[in-house]
Amino acid sequence: MKALSYSFDALQENTDPVLTQNEEVSKEVSYMEKIDNFALQEFNADNRLSHFVKATNYFHFKNSPALLLNPEVTTYDEQGKKDYVLTSERADYLDSGEISFKGKVNVHSSSGITHKMKTKELLVGTKTDDLVSNKKVTYLGENAKIVSQGMHMQTRDDKMKLTGKTVIKQDSGQKILTKNLNIDQSNGQKHYYSKHNTTYLAKEDTIYSTGMDLDMQEKILQLSGKVKILQNSGTKINTQDLVVDQSNDGDVYRTEEKIHYQSKLANINAVGMHYDAKNKKVKLTGGVAGVYE
Repeated sequence: MKALSYSFDALQENTDPVLTQNEEVSKEVSYMEKIDNFALQEFNADNRLSHFVKATNYFHFKNSPALLLNPEVTTYDEQGKKDYVLTSERADYLDSGEISFKGKVNVHSSSGITHKMKTKELLVGTKTDDLVSNKKVTYLGENAKIVSQGMHMQTRDDKMKLTGKTVIKQDSGQKILTKNLNIDQSNGQKHYYSKHNTTYLAKEDTIYSTGMDLDMQEKILQLSGKVKILQNSGTKINTQDLVVDQSNDGDVYRTEEKIHYQSKLANINAVGMHYDAKNKKVKLTGGVAGVYE
């Protein structure tokens, strides 16, 4: 760090035990230094403010990272304008200069977007401003809760990747299972996408595809590549590039690609489909040819 600035109201040494987040006293560990109303400034090579860190309390230990209670980290761009603000209930201040947030974390972007998540560890890189977690992450998205095995966020671009196996639990009851989910909220959009195998779990159907693209604003899900629909009744539908329209509190499946529809009573080939899953009405188009038993 090029320059540091500390401000505090009280400083104590080797006197009181550490306070936990709910302000209860722990009698097992003693701190070496305590700073109330902690504040720290970091400047870049051009002597411009790049980070401002503050916390209700700062605790310094002999053999453990420093602890921040109610931390708030503000980053600034090259013009000195506020870039984003990250808040949590507690964080560790590491010797490397990184800040490791714990529990619930909110990221407030200068664009007005707020990201809410919960994890055991979220590292703030003071050089790149990226947020990284290699622990389980629960992200509260638009009408959905998303659970992944990790996260990497480019804060300045409002872009995030939820890494590893990822489950999207939609408020309407559907689930989407995929891997390495990208979340792009730049320019006001709410765009979730993955190029990995995806499983869509609806009330009556299970749908498999080789990728997904979800527009949370329009409530349109695109399942790309080869698509297989398995219904609880035993019916199978094979196609590709399926659109799932969730805009009217239901699932409407649409495609203009070839369809192979197989049920207990029929084996049908067609080009194009419009299927209202809620009302169980299917329309096959484009030269329908079938065999009925």
